[in-house]
Amino acid sequence: MNLMISIILSLLLGLIAYIKRALTIPALLLAVSFSIIISYFGGLTSFIILVVVFLGSIITKIFKKEKKKQSKNIIQIICNVGIPTLSIIIYGLTKNNIYLLIYASVMSESLADTLASDIGKLSKKEPVNILTWKRSKKGLSGNISMLGLFSSLIGAILIGMIYYIGLEDNLISFIIIVLSGFLGSITDSVLGASIQVKYRCLKCQEIIESKIHCQTPTIWHKGIKIINNNVINFLANLIIFLVLLLILIK
Repeated sequence: MNLMISIILSLLLGLIAYIKRALTIPALLLAVSFSIIISYFGGLTSFIILVVVFLGSIITKIFKKEKKKQSKNIIQIICNVGIPTLSIIIYGLTKNNIYLLIYASVMSESLADTLASDIGKLSKKEPVNILTWKRSKKGLSGNISMLGLFSSLIGAILIGMIYYIGLEDNLISFIIIVLSGFLGSITDSVLGASIQVKYRCLKCQEIIESKIHCQTPTIWHKGIKIINNNVINFLANLIIFLVLLLILIK
């Protein structure tokens, strides 16, 4: 894509993020930079995939019941878009289409995970822990529901279709993207249930993922303290990236 067009489209996307207060200012600047790189090196289809994932993260917030919305920070942008951007940079340097496929696959996981998490909360039934299969509270990492799994699959299929129509009408590539998105989302849940840090509120005794609850500091409950949801997202992306490298690069 032409550099000037890449800049204009990325600024427009950044404007939407600014209006919706989806990102902090530092995060917005980094996100626009990533968008320019992705659209310039990856082309229109790669940019459309980015837009779909971004819009998915905004639209699904409608389904959330929390009154207080938090803007994503720069760490969250790095954890969620860093690996896909790296894939596009490598593609720009090598012109190896495998890295476009890896980019789409990692972004597929991001959208699948977002839809599974946000739409899954609409399920009338309590979710189950992916490791123990015991009923658990909604919104806690590592929990899954049938609605969440279905939404995850739909998100992965959507990214696969965009790639199939815009870049490569190859059924195998489509299947790789769909499987990467769906299985990557499940991997995210397994990591969330096993190693992500959880806290306990001293007032209401609820298990949560934040250090503050009921306007009171929480205490550690389980998991590795430095591994929060941002780290889990990064690890899930990294796993997809590395697995596909091992499978596809000869």
